[in-house]
Amino acid sequence: MHTRLILFITSLIATLSCNAQIFPQSEAKLNYTQVMFEYPLVKGADNYLLQIAEDGPSPFSKVVVEQRDSATATFISNLQFGKRYRWRYTGIKDTKQLGWNGLYYFEITEDSFIHRQIIALTVSLNDSNANAGGLIINDCTHTIVDRTGKVVWYLPKVNWFFTHTGHTQTIGGVTTAIKNVDIKPGIFDLRLNLFGTITELEDSVAFERGLDGTILWKAPNDNKVSGIGGEAYNHDFKRLPNGHYMLLGNQLLRKVPTETFDTVYRKRRFEDREFIDGQEYSKVECGTVIEYDKQKNVVWSWNSHDYLQEDPLKPKLRNHKIEFPLKPHINAFSIDKDYRFVYVSFRDLSRIVKIEKSTGKVIDSWGFRQPNGGANHEVCMHLQHDANILSDGSIAVFNSNDYPKFDTLPTVLLISQKPADSGKVIWQYTCQLDTLERFISRNGGNVDELKNGNLLVCTGTVDRIFEITRDKKIVWQANIKSNKYDNENYGHRLYRAHYLSSLYPCYFTCQTDKDTITTKASTFNIKIFNKGSEADSYNIQLSSGKYLQQLTTQNVSTNQSVVVKMNPGKHLQKGNLLDVIVTSQTNPDLQRKIQLTIK
Repeated sequence: MHTRLILFITSLIATLSCNAQIFPQSEAKLNYTQVMFEYPLVKGADNYLLQIAEDGPSPFSKVVVEQRDSATATFISNLQFGKRYRWRYTGIKDTKQLGWNGLYYFEITEDSFIHRQIIALTVSLNDSNANAGGLIINDCTHTIVDRTGKVVWYLPKVNWFFTHTGHTQTIGGVTTAIKNVDIKPGIFDLRLNLFGTITELEDSVAFERGLDGTILWKAPNDNKVSGIGGEAYNHDFKRLPNGHYMLLGNQLLRKVPTETFDTVYRKRRFEDREFIDGQEYSKVECGTVIEYDKQKNVVWSWNSHDYLQEDPLKPKLRNHKIEFPLKPHINAFSIDKDYRFVYVSFRDLSRIVKIEKSTGKVIDSWGFRQPNGGANHEVCMHLQHDANILSDGSIAVFNSNDYPKFDTLPTVLLISQKPADSGKVIWQYTCQLDTLERFISRNGGNVDELKNGNLLVCTGTVDRIFEITRDKKIVWQANIKSNKYDNENYGHRLYRAHYLSSLYPCYFTCQTDKDTITTKASTFNIKIFNKGSEADSYNIQLSSGKYLQQLTTQNVSTNQSVVVKMNPGKHLQKGNLLDVIVTSQTNPDLQRKIQLTIK
């Protein structure tokens, strides 16, 4: 049975029970300075007191944090990398402490790259009254920073290695040896999603990780979509709100038709040919979009070749110039809130297309029109990155506007797709922050919409990240710069940056006011605390033997709690256990279980 519950908000709850855990466990090593501490329920406690001290010869002689909370979890920030701490907690009834529990040790480890200061992120503007707050994650420094630029998380457990190259440079008759170092693997499109997990591309390998870097999911790369040559994941990787994963790939090889006998035609159309198991293949790039479920099954895919229906290596007319070869390279995608449409961005075609998922057909497009075809709606953009659907349905584009050797600047475009004015640029901003934007090969970049309506803009290789209001006022800005490493030049690459409300967007605890119920008096209350930084609702399931009841709460704001009165009725049997399972609606992977004894 599915019903909506009337929520009973109350300030007083009797003895509560819950299956809370200890976190961080003793001797844990963390890679982040903002930590959600969790501890078991203390019977009779109205609230809790948590103490954290730096490790030293005398226990808790130097308390750095002392914090109260009514839930069995509390969020602590401003801890420090390279420090070792100890912590304990106690329940409080009225004003009386009920006895300290635990003496747990943990360490916050340092990231070797941060410590060596190979890459520096500097905040040059921070209008805390106007920006959206929260945190910023970027793939260049592989870190999450707060709005002051302070690192609060770094990506761990990656098999980093260095590559070294060199060349000479002669200026005024003086020749100088230039040494360069690069860090591999390259990290692209680093994100923290509503599931509280990290998704990222390490070159062409796609991982989902926990906050601690543990690999939770890896894209299969099993050739089921692209065939021989691998899926070649690239550029864009998202975990969707329905729990699935969507990635961009490339089809790198295609069979050469055996009926093609024209030698000149074969050489022109099917270049870089090779034989695999007796079959002739041509190296050619066609972008793919692949959706996987958690079991790594392909649940939907799309190949750009099916849309273009033309030779991707054929010369094409663009801006009244012949370019050859022109590849249908995809560098971004987005999906609408109803999962009906997928939008993909063709960089080299300067075009964005709208795909109907149910049919795989392109039903609309925006970009350059050409004499021999092109986009349905004329939009002046060139070699764009990102195509992000905003809350009002418009398309946000980071327009790289890259014309080599010409003095052009990247722009941010918001494009309408309303039937009456589809293709109209309804908002535009030219990224002329300083002279460094000019004459740069512009790769990467993205635009995110924030909850306050502002836009977070990453300019890619221009090395700027900024938040801008709709009236075009910049309210936050950060710059990225690399330093020398062992007297070698480090050539970094900023590709994308994203906003997140916290390291814990979805997090809750729950407690019941009884450990035991009877068949005659089965009513009890359950209190759910939303400790995450995003509003959430919760599914409550009661089960015992053949008895099953399911109910769903209304939305609960961050740092708020609700009390729900549960009435299992008279369908229970003595001696059984009643399982109370609470699940986040936003993140079904997050579940809590409480067991009540039936007498």
